[in-house]
Amino acid sequence: MPSSSVSLSPSAASALGGRSIAQILQHNCPDLHVVTAVVIEYLDAQVGTWQCSIDAGQTWRAVRTDIINRPGSMGLALDRDALLRVLPFVGQRATGARLRLHPVPYRHGPGNGSYRAYAVEDREEGSPTLTLVLPLSAINGVPPAVRAPRPRNKRALLQAKLAAEQAAQVAVQRAMA
Repeated sequence: MPSSSVSLSPSAASALGGRSIAQILQHNCPDLHVVTAVVIEYLDAQVGTWQCSIDAGQTWRAVRTDIINRPGSMGLALDRDALLRVLPFVGQRATGARLRLHPVPYRHGPGNGSYRAYAVEDREEGSPTLTLVLPLSAINGVPPAVRAPRPRNKRALLQAKLAAEQAAQVAVQRAMA
């Protein structure tokens, strides 16, 4: 993994999205047996910058798509609880992204989040290559709703203020009478 990383507060990390490998597979490949880990073979680099987190979203690291997308058998090893997200390029109109991965029956341990070679011909039957084309929301999740006050125009605010002042004047006049 490259040394460049971004640390975020837990609330900021959840607001920027990201889903675990287990969530992505559970929602999009429900018939797949329980996956312990995966090796990502390809990520669509045209939609944006891919990032992963192996510490529950505290730190995000850029994924080197130039390493895993080239011909050969090099992939990104991620355990099932690792998070994945894509930050779309500014002005990007893409709504989905393609990723290719294969499940592995063991945890990567200290190799979680590292780039490693994998043997295409030595795979077990339960480790097929899966190609998924997913909407960005299936990868990033949906950010939490933010409550914001409803904007009002100046005329409506002025009318409300005048009405409150008039009501106060009427109340004072009634109290004096």
